[in-house]
Amino acid sequence: MLTLDYVQDPGHGWLAADRQHLRIFGLLDKISAYSYQDGADLVWLEEDCDAPRYVRALREAGIQFDVRDVHTRGDAWIRSLPHYQP
Repeated sequence: MLTLDYVQDPGHGWLAADRQHLRIFGLLDKISAYSYQDGADLVWLEEDCDAPRYVRALREAGIQFDVRDVHTRGDAWIRSLPHYQP
């Protein structure tokens, strides 16, 4: 079972994804610049388009997952990360 962190602040939310999964599913070039990257391995997918695309790929691959919600009162620290680049 895969556990995915979903971080939300008052304005937006992001779902954590392993960059290797994005590569396997052929999504590296389909992720928008509204997502962020945390080092070379972790991508924070914005909740409106990028995260649903990833979730759909997980489901189609038969990968079971659970989502762990994390809420912040102010801006999430994710906003300070570099924007996603394939």
